[in-house]
Amino acid sequence: MARIATETEPDFPIYEAAPLPSNEEARNARVHRSGVMDVQQEDRYGLYVDLAKLITDCPVAYTGLLDQDRQFFLAKDFGGLIEADEVPRHLTLCQYALGSTQPLIVPDLRDHPKLKNNPLVTASPNWVFWGAYPLVSTDGLVLGTLCTVDYKPRTMEPVQVKRMQALANNLMLLITLQMEERDAITERMSKLSRYFHENNPDLKPGEIESFLDLCAGKPVDSNRLQRLSNWGIVTLDGNSPNLSAKGREIQAEHGLHASTFRRHVIAPQKSIEIEDLFAMME
Repeated sequence: MARIATETEPDFPIYEAAPLPSNEEARNARVHRSGVMDVQQEDRYGLYVDLAKLITDCPVAYTGLLDQDRQFFLAKDFGGLIEADEVPRHLTLCQYALGSTQPLIVPDLRDHPKLKNNPLVTASPNWVFWGAYPLVSTDGLVLGTLCTVDYKPRTMEPVQVKRMQALANNLMLLITLQMEERDAITERMSKLSRYFHENNPDLKPGEIESFLDLCAGKPVDSNRLQRLSNWGIVTLDGNSPNLSAKGREIQAEHGLHASTFRRHVIAPQKSIEIEDLFAMME
């Protein structure tokens, strides 16, 4: 049954959704292409949250991307008050930061005509200060934000804003490199699949997987090795299988050297001097 408001009920403020950016369709497509939505990588991105708190002296910081429905947190430190990995987009503060590539800094959310009605402001945890630094792609699409929060009004010094912008840019670079590396690997795997389909159509997926494992220097099932040996891709010398000349040719042509599989972006350790990290961002 529909609930009808009466004159005696309190008039609760309504939190309005932000207007959609003019490039919303392209922006959403890039967010999903990034490959980070729904992927838990706090160890990779947590350092950016820690640095944001150090730069701004704020007790709360978080970062995430927003698609058409939600904000997914790449990393967060809400002081133990919020444990969610994502929130509906229409409830976020960050939806208001998607329309510009410039920071959105609000000294006191309680005075903002729109943001003052957000549940995070009107109820626990009662946020007051909020600063959002857009994560901007190379072609100007705002995919998400790096944010800091305080429970009291505050302002940011120009040097703090500059460092936060540099930190957000560095975070966006990490996301972009991760996306480009994944795309490159996908392209190589697609090319390899076509090669085997055209030249060795009887090879089963598990045997192709074994070839990739051998390229990566991983142990390989002996039964599958025998099939690869029959195709002249592998030589079996006792218990030590090796790629044959043909196998090495395939490996080189498709960029499948062991280093390809071992490359990954490692977040700097906290033991690194903060000043050195700032220098890397400039």
